[in-house]
Amino acid sequence: MAATTVRMTLESDVRLVDIVHAASETMAHLAGFDEDDALNVGIAVREAVINAIRHGNGSDRAKKVGVVLQATSNTVKARVKDQGAGFDWAATADPTIGDNVLKTSGRGIMLIRAFVDRVDFKYREGRGMEVTLVKKRAAAKPKTILASARP
Repeated sequence: MAATTVRMTLESDVRLVDIVHAASETMAHLAGFDEDDALNVGIAVREAVINAIRHGNGSDRAKKVGVVLQATSNTVKARVKDQGAGFDWAATADPTIGDNVLKTSGRGIMLIRAFVDRVDFKYREGRGMEVTLVKKRAAAKPKTILASARP
């Protein structure tokens, strides 16, 4: 399968994340993912877009979020770009420890990492943050046929 690519430019409005989620799931299906893995890809991309809107662009509707989705025969890749000031992703607090457990935000990066194989963060000087997510389809497991024992 040749690569299939979808490009979107969104206003910083969280009401638009459903569109990106649906497109991400569709691209995962095109890459051969099953329902569960396609949903996980959709959730991961959704979280990256929400982070770009809220944290990157500060929900400033004048700032845009760029999304590029690409599907091949066994991989789906998403790039999400904001126009914000960037952040130190390595310094993001672990949402599973201490007082962070009670916070209502801070789980996006954890979810992204749980649902894709690779996440790369890149600050683009003066042009915002770019987050790249990659999910590879696992090789199909061979079916085991059990022979019944005859007496």
